[in-house]
Amino acid sequence: MNILFVRLSYIGDILHATAAARWIKQQYPDAKLHWIVTPSMAELLEHNPYVDHIIPWERDEYEAHSKKLHLRTMWNMWWDLRKRLKPYHFDIAVDVQGRLITGLVLLASGAPIRLGLGGTKELNWLFTNYKSKDRSKHVIEQYLDVAKLLSGVLNTETTSVETEEMTLMDLIITADEQQRAKSEVETAFVEKDRPLIGLVLGSSWQTKSWPHEKWQQLIDSLSYRSNFICFGGPKESQEFEDLMQHVEKENLPVYNKLGKTTLREMAALLGECEVVVACDTGALHMAVALQRPVIALFGPTNPAEWGPLTGTYKVLQNHDMECLGCRKRKCPKGKAYCMSGIDPVMVKEHIIELLGVKN
Repeated sequence: MNILFVRLSYIGDILHATAAARWIKQQYPDAKLHWIVTPSMAELLEHNPYVDHIIPWERDEYEAHSKKLHLRTMWNMWWDLRKRLKPYHFDIAVDVQGRLITGLVLLASGAPIRLGLGGTKELNWLFTNYKSKDRSKHVIEQYLDVAKLLSGVLNTETTSVETEEMTLMDLIITADEQQRAKSEVETAFVEKDRPLIGLVLGSSWQTKSWPHEKWQQLIDSLSYRSNFICFGGPKESQEFEDLMQHVEKENLPVYNKLGKTTLREMAALLGECEVVVACDTGALHMAVALQRPVIALFGPTNPAEWGPLTGTYKVLQNHDMECLGCRKRKCPKGKAYCMSGIDPVMVKEHIIELLGVKN
């Protein structure tokens, strides 16, 4: 039985979907699970024992042509994908993304059985013939509900799995990657016996980001007793240049990895951290998948749907704001937005608590 598993992007969403892929392989070990994904995200799935084959497809390129209504190019890309997928003779396609583009991937797969989320946007529902129902759960559980449709469709009994075990995410780091990260950390700091705190600066939405001055206050308050690694992409490397200049000027124990890692290198370094502090962004979910203690800072997104679900974690929000979970990418309240109300002192206290160190 050949199964096409569809979750094209992004970091956190792909990791959330690994639980559903694992459930499928555990229940149907003889099935071959092929995961189609955006090429830049494919390394997240490397060494995953529940993914038999990774199929990279340029989702971002297709979307760019879609926005410009390059219909001929879109057709050619879809037709090329159809030809690529045809030799697999897929029996089943599972879509846990629920967008028009993933519906088109289902169509290209040729699979007669197509499972997906209920209540989707962008006409995705046209391309699925079996749909899950409850969208009020955590996103990991929503994806699992789609996978579980298989037992009804195939009329098979499934093995019971403990809820917490079922909702774990998979991100596999090799022993060589772990050793390289450990060696890098050992050479990065003078005071090597201090606890290592990972700070994930920035987010894909401005409204999900914690203000620069808050990060600076947190670093300043703990720099006498902790080492820090700052994580982020090229965008954060530019946006937080002022913060990096500050820590360099003050000679603070901060290892700047902004824009300097691949996803797998970042994952291996996150695995060395004793606590990770992050907003709702991809590296937060990487840390949770690696079972690192995390402090998750949430504002415009709902942690009950997108936050940590397993492991050791603290979720912090500014509960003075009635508009939490608004999902707006631009805040109408200006500087008084929800993330700015999360106090660095509170974050510090939770870091100390997670480290098991008394104040």
